[in-house]
Amino acid sequence: MYNEIIVLGVLLSLLFAELTGVSPAGLVVAGYIALSLQTPLRIAYTLLIVLLTWGAFKLLSRYMLLFGRRQFAVMILVSFALGQMLGLLLPYDPGIIGYLVPGIMANQFVRQGPVKTLLALTVVVGFLALFMFLAGIPVF
Repeated sequence: MYNEIIVLGVLLSLLFAELTGVSPAGLVVAGYIALSLQTPLRIAYTLLIVLLTWGAFKLLSRYMLLFGRRQFAVMILVSFALGQMLGLLLPYDPGIIGYLVPGIMANQFVRQGPVKTLLALTVVVGFLALFMFLAGIPVF
């Protein structure tokens, strides 16, 4: 059933983006976040990596031309590197949600801002959580 949640998350994210013009942090992110609702520390840790990646991008973009594919690649690489470094430094590493999710989210933060991105993501994850609850999948 977990694969179906990811696919449903893609469909709901696409529908939400088409109806509102706001991306809920990319197409695959909502499904992964919904599946991680039982581990809020993991979600918080992922958001920390996203914020650090977003900040690193703002710094790097002062000295480098970052847009399009190059911007996306930098987001993925920086979020991966930050996740690995923090994992070594922290006494307890809750783990990030996927290796690509923080980079995808940080990329959307740059494109449309964190508030719009997180609000849209919350709406889509809410619908996914409702579906999971109705389907008998543990949500919290």
